[in-house]
Amino acid sequence: MGGVNASLFGKDINLHTANPALLDSSQRGQLGINYSPYLAQSNFFTLNYAPKFKNTAEQSQWGISLQNLNYGTFQGTDAVGNPTGEFSANDFSLGVTHARRLNNISFGITAKLVGSILESYNSMAILTDWGGTFKHPKYDLNLGIVAKNIGFVVKSYGNIKPDIPFDLQIGASFKPAHMPVRFSITAHHLYVFDIAYNDPFFNYTFDNQGNKVPKKVSTADKVLRHFVVGTEILIHKNFHLLAGYNHLRHQELTVNSLGGAGGFSFGANLRIKQFGFSFSRSSLTTGKGYFTFSVLWDLLKR
Repeated sequence: MGGVNASLFGKDINLHTANPALLDSSQRGQLGINYSPYLAQSNFFTLNYAPKFKNTAEQSQWGISLQNLNYGTFQGTDAVGNPTGEFSANDFSLGVTHARRLNNISFGITAKLVGSILESYNSMAILTDWGGTFKHPKYDLNLGIVAKNIGFVVKSYGNIKPDIPFDLQIGASFKPAHMPVRFSITAHHLYVFDIAYNDPFFNYTFDNQGNKVPKKVSTADKVLRHFVVGTEILIHKNFHLLAGYNHLRHQELTVNSLGGAGGFSFGANLRIKQFGFSFSRSSLTTGKGYFTFSVLWDLLKR
């Protein structure tokens, strides 16, 4: 639902990658497989699992996650353009999560080994995500907060260490008592106010002399770029429709002269016995986007 959500609880092991505090014992024994044929020849794959250990309390749960972004194969050349053979490029993340619930409050932490491999070059970092949630005891209201990618670079491609993509998110999910709809809103990148990228090649106007003048991003637009909203329509307990909107993605990827549905996403969830199936479509710019397909398997359910 918009690609960012820090507060949506559910019996779905895939949710804990957004906020480690969303992992709980209701997901125990679940295996989640997600695949997205991304742009060009790249492919994004994730695998999530919540193991069941003996003597594990109901208030705590472990989780394992693997993510891989494969950019495909490329033709290498030397300095003068002679072919040197094909090479591949990959990004990966291997994480272990532990979450614990105390009454209506949950805490979680994920430790991740992340890396990037480009031909014979590679880089690596150790990062952590820290999250917390609150479930209202009376209303269907969930609050979440997560600080993502806190850590350090172990190895970089060269002498320049890359910036770690830190993020601080706060969100809320709420279902009105007599409506089959759940609403979510998440604020991201809260550690900095201005996250707008004003591309001078596209975002410009002309003055009275015909000179190009870069467009200014309004204060209201800067605020809205921090927010992602989502809606879950509960058609049936086993069938949900999803929709989301990411204003930052819309503003950065939409071509002004063409408009488009950049930043919007749509999807559906279907549960059949011990299996769950999901698909979504996320729009990036005019005529461009990607699908995500997910399979959830409850290994402990018969």
